[in-house]
Amino acid sequence: MIVKQGRKSVFRTPVFVRTAASGALWVLSILGLLLVQAGGAKASQDPSLGDLARMASGGDTGAMVRLGLRYDFGQKGASRNLAKAVSWYRTAARKGDPAAMMLLSQRYEIGRGVPLDDRRALRWLEKSARHGYPPAEDALGDRYAAGQGVPKDDRKAVRWYIRAGSHGYGESQDLLGQRYESGQGVPKNLEKAAMWYLRAARDAGNPDAFARLGYFSEKGLGGLKRSPTDAWFWYSLAKDTSLTARKAQARLDSRLSVAEKTRAWKKKTEFLARYQKGWNRWILRP
Repeated sequence: MIVKQGRKSVFRTPVFVRTAASGALWVLSILGLLLVQAGGAKASQDPSLGDLARMASGGDTGAMVRLGLRYDFGQKGASRNLAKAVSWYRTAARKGDPAAMMLLSQRYEIGRGVPLDDRRALRWLEKSARHGYPPAEDALGDRYAAGQGVPKDDRKAVRWYIRAGSHGYGESQDLLGQRYESGQGVPKNLEKAAMWYLRAARDAGNPDAFARLGYFSEKGLGGLKRSPTDAWFWYSLAKDTSLTARKAQARLDSRLSVAEKTRAWKKKTEFLARYQKGWNRWILRP
């Protein structure tokens, strides 16, 4: 069973439980951690709070979002002020910034700086998704999958996941791989599952996708050739976040020669050099 706990998965048999509310909380908690990290060595390279305020006052919606994030989490010269954060998000959202729309949706969904209001949360989320913002497309898919604020509809959920996945959003890509692997809401199709897992691996460095690609390569599923070397390579990418992948890689150790492991390490190095720079591109920073 795969139970989505926030945005993390525990893999057993492919069944899915994921809610938009847990997704929003996950985003906020992870974002808070990233904002703390962002306040370190690179802080001196960022605009000052005053410069950012002037850019925002001049109509720069990107600056508005960044300024809102600084007040939201009390970062880089700004004292924590949720009212100011929401004000800047709302101004940017009304000017058509989809990231601001998503942030405003999340605040209404959990009552951060505004009264709890799921209808407004849904309205801003739909606006962001219709602007083609992948995190919003993914979250709207979650709502249809869970029936949160909308009628439960697996087909609509999948359509939104496909839109987000086609825009390079790794969470949706991985989830589509899981759905095609299990046949939940879509016809079971291991070739499509492998395709979405590969996209999630390349576009987002998704650990779940790494682990599943390791299994597919080990067993020769989904059109992937059966290759213990490729399986070892994929498992090695997932081992830091998956005990199952770590055990699978250890199991393959005795089957591979030194030359095979060398090839796998080379493939891993080349993969990271080629794709890693594009990962986490949807994370907002102040």
